Amino acid sequence: MEEITPRQGNIQESRPARPLILTVLCLFSFIFFGLIAMIFLMAMLYTGSITGMVLQYMPEKSLTRAGVFFFTFGGFLLHVLSFSGTILIWNMKRKGYILFGISTLLIVGYQLFSATISPLTMAVYVFLILAFGFFLKKMR
Repeated sequence: MEEITPRQGNIQESRPARPLILTVLCLFSFIFFGLIAMIFLMAMLYTGSITGMVLQYMPEKSLTRAGVFFFTFGGFLLHVLSFSGTILIWNMKRKGYILFGISTLLIVGYQLFSATISPLTMAVYVFLILAFGFFLKKMR
C-alpha cells in the first residue's frame, strides 16, 4: 500500500480577513486620492495655462512655470504614494499604513502653512490616518 503524505504545495498562507469598515475606508481612499492625483496630473500637463491665469488674475504673485510644475508634481507624487499605501492596506500590509501615513502627513504639513486650504479638507486627511490606524493590529 502507498503511504499518503501531505503535500507541501497545498498549504495556503492564512491572511487576516479585511473588516467591512476597513473595506469602506479603502474604497473611499481609492476614490479620494485617485481623483486628486488625476487633477494634479492634469495640472502638470497644463502648467503654462495655469501660470498664465494666475498671473492674469493675481499680478502681485510672482509665479514661474517651473514653480507651478514642481508644486503640482509634488502634490501628484504625494497623492500617488497615499494611493499606493491604500493598495497595500487593502492587502492588509503594515507597510501600506506607514507609506500612507508619511505621505498623508506631508500633505497635511503643507496644508497647515497654507492659508487657502480649508480645515475640512485637512480634517479628511487626518481622519483617514487615524481611521486606518485603528486596524493596524489586524495587518501583518
